[in-house]
Amino acid sequence: MTAGSIQARSVISGALCYGIVLAAWDRGLGSVINGQGIMRSDIVREVANIPEDQVTMTCVAMGYPDDSFPANDVRSDRQ
Repeated sequence: MTAGSIQARSVISGALCYGIVLAAWDRGLGSVINGQGIMRSDIVREVANIPEDQVTMTCVAMGYPDDSFPANDVRSDRQ
């Protein structure tokens, strides 16, 4: 694996995302590494104003947790 290979860039971006998630959590922000942003990169590009000549490797969604949001009360019945 060379430094410029797609595999190396994936590992580096994964490590960077992990660090961002940990730093966000430490500051009270909820976050998730989200591959859906890649599948809908047209929307991500528009909302985040990312130029067409830039490559989107992954997305990190973050925000302040809302414990009163109904979806946060969903519990699985799986064992």
